Amino acid sequence: MWVVGEQQTSLLRIRNISAGGLMADCNAALATGQEVELEIRNIGIVPGRIAWADGHRIGVAFDAAIDPQLARKPVGTHATESMLVRRPSLRVRRPGLSLE
Repeated sequence: MWVVGEQQTSLLRIRNISAGGLMADCNAALATGQEVELEIRNIGIVPGRIAWADGHRIGVAFDAAIDPQLARKPVGTHATESMLVRRPSLRVRRPGLSLE
């Protein structure tokens, strides 16, 4: 996450997420109303504003709704067709080996 107009970025631990916003743990000192941009896995850059801040916990309201199910998908689980095709087992015969 980064605050709009500043160069510094902060890591968040998202505690819950919905279409309209999220709650997260954050070590940065943020104030209500600050514009932020968050990079959410499987979604990308999401602009929003700090809706509330209480110690190290913040709430962010997104500028536009997102699909929270995309953020919940595990990373690296995009199966390709080649991974889904099962090949018949091959019978391998080594030279000099007799199968009786």
